[in-house]
Amino acid sequence: MKYTAVFLILFLTNYTFSQKDYFTFQQYIKMKEGPVRMPFSVKNSIKNKVFLEKNGIRLKHETSNYLFCNGDADFFYQSQLTGELEQVYFQVSQPRALTDSALVHHKGDLVHSGFGGLDTSYTGKGVIIGIIDQGIDYNHPDFKKLDGSTRVLRYWDHTVNDENHPNYFSFYDKGILWDSAAINNGTCTSLEVSTAHGSTVTGMAASNGLANGTNKGFAPQADLIIVESDFNQQTNNWKLSIADACDYIFKVADSLGKPAVINLSLGDYYGSHDASDPAAELINFLLDEKEGRIVVSAAGNSGQSGPYHVGADVTEDTSFVWMVSNPNNTLIGSPNTILIELWADTSDANFMFSYAADTPGSNYSFRGRTTAHNLSSDIANPIIIDTLFNNAGESLATIWTIREIVGGNLHAQIAFIAIDSIDYLYRFEAFGNGHYDLWGGSFLGHSDFVSVIPSASELPAIANYITPDTLQTIVDSWNCSDKVISVGNLRNRMSHIDLNGNTYQASPGIAVGELYSGSSKGPSRTGLQKPDISASGDISLGSGPFSWLNNPLNATLIDQGGFHIRNGGTSMAAPVVTGIAALYLQKCPGASYLDFKNDLTSSADIDSYTGEVPNYGYGYGKVNALQTILAKHDPVIIEGPGGICPGEFASLSYSTNLLPIATQWSNGSTNNAITTAIPGDYQVVLENEMGCKSRSQSYSLISYSNPIINAGNDYFICPNSPLTLLASGTAINYLWDNDVTQGEVFIPSAGIYIVIGTNISGCSSSDTTMIELLSTLPVTYDETNTLIGLNQTAFNLTEGNPIGGTYSGDGVIGTSFHPGLAGVGIHTVFYATIDGNSCTVMDSSTIEVYDDLGFISPKEFVISAAPNPFNTQLSIQTTEPIELTLYDLKGKVVLQQNLLHSGVVSTPNIEPGIYQLEAKTTHKSNSLILRVVKYK
Repeated sequence: MKYTAVFLILFLTNYTFSQKDYFTFQQYIKMKEGPVRMPFSVKNSIKNKVFLEKNGIRLKHETSNYLFCNGDADFFYQSQLTGELEQVYFQVSQPRALTDSALVHHKGDLVHSGFGGLDTSYTGKGVIIGIIDQGIDYNHPDFKKLDGSTRVLRYWDHTVNDENHPNYFSFYDKGILWDSAAINNGTCTSLEVSTAHGSTVTGMAASNGLANGTNKGFAPQADLIIVESDFNQQTNNWKLSIADACDYIFKVADSLGKPAVINLSLGDYYGSHDASDPAAELINFLLDEKEGRIVVSAAGNSGQSGPYHVGADVTEDTSFVWMVSNPNNTLIGSPNTILIELWADTSDANFMFSYAADTPGSNYSFRGRTTAHNLSSDIANPIIIDTLFNNAGESLATIWTIREIVGGNLHAQIAFIAIDSIDYLYRFEAFGNGHYDLWGGSFLGHSDFVSVIPSASELPAIANYITPDTLQTIVDSWNCSDKVISVGNLRNRMSHIDLNGNTYQASPGIAVGELYSGSSKGPSRTGLQKPDISASGDISLGSGPFSWLNNPLNATLIDQGGFHIRNGGTSMAAPVVTGIAALYLQKCPGASYLDFKNDLTSSADIDSYTGEVPNYGYGYGKVNALQTILAKHDPVIIEGPGGICPGEFASLSYSTNLLPIATQWSNGSTNNAITTAIPGDYQVVLENEMGCKSRSQSYSLISYSNPIINAGNDYFICPNSPLTLLASGTAINYLWDNDVTQGEVFIPSAGIYIVIGTNISGCSSSDTTMIELLSTLPVTYDETNTLIGLNQTAFNLTEGNPIGGTYSGDGVIGTSFHPGLAGVGIHTVFYATIDGNSCTVMDSSTIEVYDDLGFISPKEFVISAAPNPFNTQLSIQTTEPIELTLYDLKGKVVLQQNLLHSGVVSTPNIEPGIYQLEAKTTHKSNSLILRVVKYK
């Protein structure tokens, strides 16, 4: 298919258009007064790039489908006619301007206060809000700082004849740029005076409430950039001027190093409704170009304008919809005409269409039909002119179908010019294969469709009637982009007291928090979910321009405080979301539009009004400012001790789910953990790759005190005297050195004993006590009799030195030792004396008692050996002849002798020690072993 220029030439014979009733680029050129420069977009092609470069026309932006530039309208028109330029975009537009209670409805007050789980207050500080609207009254106190200076950084006015433009936008014929200095010194002359729309919208988004403390907006500390759009620029590619304004705002924000959100409470219901137009594509490009950019749009207010949309799948059966003439002026400048717009994807536009007429009433009758045409064929000759005749050959209407290719779409404007009877029902018919969307609406200067239809018995053809609907009634262009946030309108409040002291009461039937009936419905033409979200707008109070506030005729619209004006619609709902976007960008200045959209829609409130979401009225639900911000908030908790002990250090760290790339402690440290000896309040701020900051709560590190410790008095005690150490003071735990346990008895050595006490805060201090042992006379006791048989008699213990001491121990009676009393084993005998210091001094020796009984067996034999211990002789008593063998403890034989009977065995050469004596009979296998001891 050969693509024609986007804006086509229309020749209407015997018909005169009024001034500004432009339908095509050619009409605009013929009827404009003088040269005009305006923004343009042309097809992105090598041919067009060469043309722009050759003629010195600066390329502003380039997207996949369009080249964006500016130039003289006559030059672009003539270049299109000569073929030097292809597909020049030109569109007629009808620009339309599309609180305190809202703050509460959508939890903005909690965000301002830093409540609800947030770490700090968020007010939009450091973020730019761009308002493209009808201007504002910057003299209003709600738009000033505490020092009286303006919050408006720039004011670009498109409506005045001046040439002071931003450098990048010098192509505009009209407009003037002001900065904050001009506003502060009173030289700025641009101001909203004819309407109150721009000021109330700005107030909803960003009022700081300084006027009288009421009707604060959602971002009261945001900076403002205002672009006053020229709403009379409907024929000068107005939508592109809005895209340029977005470009300008983002450029200023970039130069200041700040993120920005732009509010578009304006729009145009004409267009493809798929965001494929150049203005939408440029705004999408700007949003994709950099993070920290968000655009919010009002969805539109045509929900009460009747079903003015028709969407149909074309089949082989001929379907149709009826159109009726508009009794008022349509855009083509005459009453009693029909004007309808058709949009279709080029891939869906290869179907047949025709026009027909029926008489209405009880006797429906078919009056005639035009020739059928293929919608997309012969597009090089875009205009199809039909005459609709009745059965008698009389003309019922002259119909112009003007087609153009716009990107990937086919756009057709259908105009019934000469209508014989306004009572007829005029058909648009289609058959074949494809899909189309029609938009009408007398409120737009188009025509209405018929919704009340006859029964099949009255008109059998009605079975193929396409019923018009109220869907796809949102505004066009950027509002249909998946990158732009589209906002539906909820009722904000039911009443307020006006300046006269009277109560304004809203009409019943729509409750607070319910979708207002005038809110436009989605989706986009391509089925994209729209709107994205809904917010309070209907019956809101916004900051008003003084030109309105001071006019007594407006008293019923003014709030009782005298500073705010009642407004409504999606125009007031959109800035609610814009203000929340500013709060979001303050939290995360590096967030993208997609981050915001995802968090906004996933955290929306759902209730009985919204029903199942998403839907084409409420979007994903009602906006919740708190939950939207919390979606990007990861709590940070400081961990560490509660305080610092004197002279010690405390270590503080944090725990969080945030993945920080930057850490900033309140003491200046950028480490993950800090060590400090200074009590005080500490906070840590973490920042991730998106610029989202999470702050810990203030962590109070107090100063602890050391405990008071008293180890007790010094001690002067006798050696080996038991002692208990018991420290006292304010500690809860006491730890002694030298293996001493608090409160337990031990035998001390002389020296210094240290105790460390720890209190409940973990702080410690210490004290000492000195233990000195009294000097004593030496005592010695060396027992000479250290081995005795159990059956031997007692003996006197060896005398100790000094004499006169006392003995104690097992088997001791007085000064003697009794082995039978002590029993077999090794026993310690103590010898003690008391010195002049009353100290008991002692020494000790050990005595071993062994079993000295012989081994007697009535069936064998009896043997005994004495004395035991022995010296040089051992007397053996036996009842049998025996063989004696004496072993030392290593098993060595030291004596061997045979005895026929009892006798004496001499042992002069045997060393003192312990021995084993084995006795065997000479004629039996029996043997016995005795333990004998030889002493010195």
